[in-house]
Amino acid sequence: MKVLKDISYGKEARQKLDLYLPDKENCPLIIYFHGGGIESGDKSDANYAAMAKQFNSAGYAFASVNYGLYTQGARFPDFIYDCAKAVGFVKSRAAEWGCGNLIIAGQSAGAWLALMLCVNSKYLKSEDVETSDISAWLIDSAQTTSHFNVLKYEKNVDSRLQRIDEFAPLYYVDENLRFNRMLVCFYSEDMPCRKEQNLLFIRTVKEFFPQADLQWVQLQGGHCRGSCIADDDGGFAFVKTALSFLG
Repeated sequence: MKVLKDISYGKEARQKLDLYLPDKENCPLIIYFHGGGIESGDKSDANYAAMAKQFNSAGYAFASVNYGLYTQGARFPDFIYDCAKAVGFVKSRAAEWGCGNLIIAGQSAGAWLALMLCVNSKYLKSEDVETSDISAWLIDSAQTTSHFNVLKYEKNVDSRLQRIDEFAPLYYVDENLRFNRMLVCFYSEDMPCRKEQNLLFIRTVKEFFPQADLQWVQLQGGHCRGSCIADDDGGFAFVKTALSFLG
C-alpha cells in the first residue's frame, strides 16, 4: 500500500485529499467524503484511515477528501462544489495513479454531499464529470431532507425541522434521475428521522426510476456506527457491507 497525504485538488486550504493506493493496477477508486455536520471532521481521522486500509486490502484505492466547513467560513453550496472539484481532479489523475472505475461514498454529512452530487448533475458537470462516469455510490446514513445545519446556517431556523427544498437531495429526485448503482445504509438506532428520511428517498427514487440498481441495508447500532467504530474483528460494518454490494 502507498499513502499520499495532503494532495491539493484546489487552491483553498481545505481543498486537499489523502490517497491510499493498493498494490494493484487498474483498481477501482473510492472518493470518500467524511461526516461531521459540515462543521467538523477531517479526511485523516483515524477511522477513515483504517477504513481506507481495509478497502485497500480488498483491492480498492481510497481518496479521503476534505471540503469547506461552516466553521471556517464556507456557505451553501461551496462545500458541494468543493466535492465536485475533488471528483473532477481525481478523474483527471486516476489513470496516472493506476486506477480505473470511480466510486463516490460518504458518511452522514459526507453522504448528503455525495447524494447532492448524484441527484443534481450541475455540480459534477461544472468539473466536466457526468453522473454516468461514476460506477457506484455508497451512502452511509445521509440526510435526504434539507441538511439540519444548512437550515441552521442558511435560514436560521430550528434544525429539527423536516424540509424538502434546494438543500435536500429529495428535492431533485424526478423522472430525469439516473445513476449506475447505489447502496444506501442507515442504522437501527440512527439519528431522529434518519431511517425514515432514507426510506422515503429509496421509495421516491423507485417511483421515478423503478429499474434503478438501488440496494439498502439497515446496520445495527447508532448513527454511522459502521464507519466510526470497528467490530470485534477489527473490521468496519460499512466497509463489509460496501464490499459485499460491490462484489
